[in-house]
Amino acid sequence: MGKTIKYGEKFILVSDEIAVFLEDERKRQENESRSDRRHLNKNDFESAMLSQKTINKDLPLNNIIKNLMLEKLKQVRVKLTDEENLLIYLYFHQEWSMEIIGKYFSGISKMSISKRLKKLLAKMKSLMET
Repeated sequence: MGKTIKYGEKFILVSDEIAVFLEDERKRQENESRSDRRHLNKNDFESAMLSQKTINKDLPLNNIIKNLMLEKLKQVRVKLTDEENLLIYLYFHQEWSMEIIGKYFSGISKMSISKRLKKLLAKMKSLMET
């Protein structure tokens, strides 16, 4: 199931989630633009509109790509071992230092954690490309 939306001159098929996200994003941008217009003089407004058109032109496509990459990342994380997922969680989500993670894993050195993390990220990158 999905919706066909017009993007530029083309029509593309996206999931219902992405279509809702894009519509919400469009509404948010319109509201933000209205708010910005109230606070700008004529020259600032013209400059802002020109730059905003350039910047926002690819924003929906960038968000679609980001969402697709996040989905792929979720699929990759399922393929990792529990220990690998824990390492990712502690380092990136909890923002623990490698030294603290090493102590958590029964006294493993900081250098060893660094090597494990480097190998794990290379493995994940490889899985993301497949």
